[in-house]
Amino acid sequence: MYSSTLVVIRKALPLLCCLFAISGAGAQNLSIRGRIVDSKDQAALIGSNVLLIHLPDSVRQGTAADASGGFSFPGLTPGRYVLAVSFLGYTTLRRTLELRSQPLNLGAVGLQTGGAVALKGVEVVGRAAAAVQKGDTAQYDARAFKTNPDANAQDLITKMPGVVVTDGKVQAQGEQVQRILVDGKEFFGSDPDAVLKNLPAEAIDKVQVYDRRSDQSQFTGFNDGNTEKTINITTKPSFRNGQFGRILAGYGPDNPSSNGKYRVSGNLNSFKGRRRLSIVAQSNNVNEQNFGTDDLLGVIGTSAQGGGGNRGAGGPGRPGGGGRPGQQGGGQAGNFLVNQSSGISTTHAIGLNYADTWGKKTDVQSSYFFNLSDNTTQSTTNRLYNVLTRGRTLGYDENSQATARNINHRFNLRLEHKLDTVNSILWQPRFTLQRNTSTSALNGRTFLSGISDVPATTQSLNNSTYNSAQHGLTLANQLLYRHRFAKRARTFSLGLNTTYNDREADNFLLAQNYSPDTTATDQYSRLDQIGWNWNANATYTEPLSLKSQLQLNYTLSYAPNDSDKRTFDQLTGPRTPNDSLSNVFRSNYLTNSGGLTYRYQFGKVEWAVGAAVQHARLDNDQTFPRALTTQRTFLNVLPTATLQYRVSAQQNLRFNYQMRTQNPSISQLQEVVNNSNQLQIRTGNPNLAQEHSHNLFLRYSSSQPETSRSFFALLGGSYTDNYIANSTVVVREPTSIGGVLVPAGGQITRPINLNRQYSLRSFVNYTLPLKVIRSNLNLNANATYSQTPGIVNAGLNYSRSPNVGLGAVLSSNISPELDFTLSSNSSQTYARNTLLSQNNSRYFRQNTALRLNWILIKGITLQSDVNHVAYRGLTAGFDQSFVLWNASLGKKLFAKQQGEIKLYAFDLLAQNNSIGRTITDAYTEDVRTNILQRYFMVMFTYNLRNFGGGAGPADMPRDNNRPDGPGRPGRGPGGGS
Repeated sequence: MYSSTLVVIRKALPLLCCLFAISGAGAQNLSIRGRIVDSKDQAALIGSNVLLIHLPDSVRQGTAADASGGFSFPGLTPGRYVLAVSFLGYTTLRRTLELRSQPLNLGAVGLQTGGAVALKGVEVVGRAAAAVQKGDTAQYDARAFKTNPDANAQDLITKMPGVVVTDGKVQAQGEQVQRILVDGKEFFGSDPDAVLKNLPAEAIDKVQVYDRRSDQSQFTGFNDGNTEKTINITTKPSFRNGQFGRILAGYGPDNPSSNGKYRVSGNLNSFKGRRRLSIVAQSNNVNEQNFGTDDLLGVIGTSAQGGGGNRGAGGPGRPGGGGRPGQQGGGQAGNFLVNQSSGISTTHAIGLNYADTWGKKTDVQSSYFFNLSDNTTQSTTNRLYNVLTRGRTLGYDENSQATARNINHRFNLRLEHKLDTVNSILWQPRFTLQRNTSTSALNGRTFLSGISDVPATTQSLNNSTYNSAQHGLTLANQLLYRHRFAKRARTFSLGLNTTYNDREADNFLLAQNYSPDTTATDQYSRLDQIGWNWNANATYTEPLSLKSQLQLNYTLSYAPNDSDKRTFDQLTGPRTPNDSLSNVFRSNYLTNSGGLTYRYQFGKVEWAVGAAVQHARLDNDQTFPRALTTQRTFLNVLPTATLQYRVSAQQNLRFNYQMRTQNPSISQLQEVVNNSNQLQIRTGNPNLAQEHSHNLFLRYSSSQPETSRSFFALLGGSYTDNYIANSTVVVREPTSIGGVLVPAGGQITRPINLNRQYSLRSFVNYTLPLKVIRSNLNLNANATYSQTPGIVNAGLNYSRSPNVGLGAVLSSNISPELDFTLSSNSSQTYARNTLLSQNNSRYFRQNTALRLNWILIKGITLQSDVNHVAYRGLTAGFDQSFVLWNASLGKKLFAKQQGEIKLYAFDLLAQNNSIGRTITDAYTEDVRTNILQRYFMVMFTYNLRNFGGGAGPADMPRDNNRPDGPGRPGRGPGGGS
């Protein structure tokens, strides 16, 4: 009996060893996960501190709850653990857990409000950590940055490391912020300016800066590289139930330098739990503008006024493409934003924002904006081409006056509905309706620059008046269906995105040219453009193990666009069709793309590699004035790669590479002459091919909470083949194109594909506290280098623009009564050309600013803003050094000092100025524009504050459908992205 038992044990021992080995190997990959929520309303508690303690050896590991309240501890072994969860204003929770052979999902872990325990006889005074790095999210504590009681969100975040606000555009860590959220939800759509101006600083608890992934990426857990630089503002619990707002009214009488000035604005916010309703309104004639990207037509197309050519900074390496409202600029919406430093505007605007949770399954966020803007612009332009004629440089001068009225309606909705625990739908419609009317008059001159004792010689003159009335309609829908299978991390999603654009324009041109003969033009043109974009995509993810995941996707996209331009001469008698300046054109762009991506994550390292095969076909069909058909096909392999290394809890390193393609727009393809300025002729090119760009970024961030120091570094670049550049011909003798006579010195521009366009940029930011003066010092440095190809008079030219910059910001942290910010930024830019090195130049720009808010005794307030701007190296007569000084003296009113009356002065020294330089492959130009100058105003302000107090946290973003990914916490504010 005994011997037989030994035989059984001896035979079973190898099998038992194998089973224990397998069990032990699998046990090393166990995990504990869950969500931290408010026990009453189940709202996610972003940033909760979650600590896991192993018993009996007390080995600890911690994390912070992400945007959905989620947390995860991967790579655990079986045994007993203690889970400890804490959050400001809540009672700390401790729970003993038993981890056996299966991963443990705790679901919703609720915290009870309270937890503020008074310690008798003990007072702990400490400095709030200014910055904390949580994964790849930089989190700033508002308590560490002191501002005046009347400060808004913009006043607060500009004190934070690496955050800069200029003309309503926010930059963080060297990149433009595309979205600002409030408690994880959109606030007035994607308009950062509306959030920063209408949210009081005293309501803010934390500010988080991170790269927000797309909704698709958040659901699947895959980092596909499609991110938006995002700021999430979390509010204090006491401000989440009640009403707050502000009204302002001011008037200034006529004076020798300005007409009467006025400013009226107000905002009212009502927060109750998950429901948030906000109203903002303003009317003024002092250049206070409140526009988002969609607030200007942005698709003026080939019939737009072309007097200014391609203006604007564009992106790195691009020659720009902005311009004044009503002018040609490449067809991109961002190029036509009203710039507060360009011209003078009167603005009337109203906006509504609504967010709520309907029942337990539906989250809704919506906003509506109405804008009416009247703009008057006067500008002087000096341009030097990279062209020599008889040993002299060809130049162009222009004086112009323009008025524009823009009326815009914009509506956005985001509705997310959970069908059940595994299925959800996300719907995001967008509607924009716009009307733009503009009138411009310009006097242009081409000339040969002076040399030695030879003065500049005029070649041709152009005087023209241009009137335009345009209508724009945009309808867009994004629909995303998501399904989660029973197996963890196995998902399927199906998306459909549609966009419809309808543009109409009526244009009138009256011009006279002298070269040396006089020619006259009197024309009317009509432009009708209709475009669709259909995009369907399917994505499937499959977990291969607890550490790895596979994603398959397929995308089908179809974009048909029609453009019909008709031009009529009306110089003598009735209108006569001008076939040379008319064109009927259709473009169809069809793409099929299938891709595969592998993702692996273990411990501190996460990486993913993948590739997509894309087949594209571009069909162009011109039916008038002559039939012309072109067809091109493209086959590309588009690789992607990402790497994220969490060096420690406070250090993070990220790498991202992606290859993309970009098809030409219908305005670039349509071969029709735009003669609105006969010294600046533009036309399209139906033979354009798609661009191929490689984009690479490396980011490193670090923070030391105990010393309130933080560091951020970025290195990035792009390289583009088939870059859609410009072929520019500057004619030396009068030349005819499309029936239009271009005088000597006139410019003809046509898009063309060229290679070897690239740009590099770097940014470094370091922040540290100066305890001696109780202030924060923010140091930054940046460098960029771009190469842009172009054809100038049949010669290949590479325009290279190195740029280096240094900056420092000193912001006070003394007390709420004394708030100042001292900053200085300097940059040196070089213009280098391979075709004509004689035109190489460099220019220097420095901006030093002091902002002071001081509450004196007995409620007396003093505010002062002083800006010194200096330019060196511009065209003769454009170099400037001026000081813009604004100041006010006020008195607080009422028992709680909620009101204030003050005397405000703008531009006390009457030196305000506006100058800009643009460098392209064909020319370098300087532009001076009229700008608002000295005025005085009496202003009254009243702050409304009505809060219930003691309210629990309001609704935070909840996304039960988003997986945490194999063995890691989810992504979003507070948890990385």
